[in-house]
Amino acid sequence: MDQEEIKAIFPGAKDIEQESRPISALSIKDFAADSSWKESDRSKSGQCLYSMRLPGETYAATQFWFRIEAVADPKLIVGYEDRLVSGSNTNQGAKGADHCVITGNYEGSWNCRKGPLLFTVGGQSSVTFKGESAPAPFVWRDDVLPEFVRTIAAKIK
Repeated sequence: MDQEEIKAIFPGAKDIEQESRPISALSIKDFAADSSWKESDRSKSGQCLYSMRLPGETYAATQFWFRIEAVADPKLIVGYEDRLVSGSNTNQGAKGADHCVITGNYEGSWNCRKGPLLFTVGGQSSVTFKGESAPAPFVWRDDVLPEFVRTIAAKIK
């Protein structure tokens, strides 16, 4: 995601920073053959962490992250998700993804698949959203994260 896309979701966002993080890049077959961790098993980038300051925050306390969980033929992704990803279906729908579940009831992440990609989005904020008396994790989970899912899913071909 770029800063313009983040600002489309959060018009008042400032001090937006992005940090790429490595992920495991083993095939299932390679992992089954040797599950011990080695530095060479990592992809240099596969997760992005974004931090930003929203109105009402004195520092960049809001964070959003995106992580690639698996890449494979779309049929394999469907089977992998069905067997290994647990969560609650949502009434918000997949927001452009083929399917999504919320992986936690309180401050859950969204685990989604679209075509050849299985990905997770998550994050948190210290801001109080309109109509709430305190920072509301359900607003973040149910209203904010779906917008990030929609933006990411639109980029997957």
